[in-house]
Amino acid sequence: MGMFRRRRLLPVSPDRIGLIQPTGIGDMILVSGLILHLRQCFPRAEIHIFHGATNAAATQFLPIDIIGHCCVFKRPWTTLKKLRTMHLDVVINCAPWARLTAVIAAMSGARAVVCFKSSGQFIHLVSDVAVPYLDNRHETENHRAVAEQFGPLQQYKVCLRRVERPPRGALPYRRLVLMHLAAGGSRAMQKSWLISHWGELARRLVAKGWIIGFTGLRQDLEIIRAVTEAGGLTEENHVKLADYLTLTELAYVVVRARLLVSVDTGVAHFAAGLGAKVIGLYGPTSSWRWGAFNNGSIGLDAPHPAAGHIHLGFERHPQGNDVMASLSVDTVFSAVEMKLNEVDSRAVYG
Repeated sequence: MGMFRRRRLLPVSPDRIGLIQPTGIGDMILVSGLILHLRQCFPRAEIHIFHGATNAAATQFLPIDIIGHCCVFKRPWTTLKKLRTMHLDVVINCAPWARLTAVIAAMSGARAVVCFKSSGQFIHLVSDVAVPYLDNRHETENHRAVAEQFGPLQQYKVCLRRVERPPRGALPYRRLVLMHLAAGGSRAMQKSWLISHWGELARRLVAKGWIIGFTGLRQDLEIIRAVTEAGGLTEENHVKLADYLTLTELAYVVVRARLLVSVDTGVAHFAAGLGAKVIGLYGPTSSWRWGAFNNGSIGLDAPHPAAGHIHLGFERHPQGNDVMASLSVDTVFSAVEMKLNEVDSRAVYG
């Protein structure tokens, strides 16, 4: 397709801009700065997001009003039809490696296509503007490079609007420390911290008078049960919030809890974007590359030699399964105590 494609320039004043972000709540959160910049550059333009079912709920938290289109990307012709009926001026393919979305963007009928140039993926060959996708900078800097194709940008900021709904029942927010145990993606197991480590961390926090709240999905209930058993937790010192909270309810809870401790997952980016305190645990991925950051958040990296080998999401390493085990409970507990002892500048919720 690239051999027969004639390169086109970006339109000066596009009326309709489309972004393709097929999967992942975290990925949707990371492009919030790009979306905000597009609105600032083109105040009157329609901005469309073509997303999947897994990140549909995250669109309501984007900093501006957008037009969302839920697509089944495994049905490319149906997805392509949706794009073509919008008569887009520009399509931005936000996926850095997926060839299917690159082909859909190229055939969308848009006047210009913006795409990443990722090593070994060749998806840039079907785009008009190819932005280098680098593995030696944070992912937000890659999205900033895309944003700067449309105008200068002083600071790229992941920002979300507050869309909150209180959950059913009261929670002990003053003493609540949230834990998100389960990672996502094709290397989820490698990004997961040991059950015994989680259990010991929970046990130490409970001994200090904190209450643990476990977030997640229905499929995470089994690992949560294993951690509560490993930590010797009782009904009085923990609450299971997995398969209980909607995303708007989770937004309400994370900004009122004292802290979220999470593996590398979209929930960490979501919480950080809302201004919550987050401690991220990183192993195969690294905090400087994928960390969820705000002024109240930190990332802890495993000291293993194979740490940080994942950049696109599917890389393998013969020692990949050993990385997270090298991140000690002592290291995490010290960081958690430090964050919990900080004076919270936000409003104190009951």
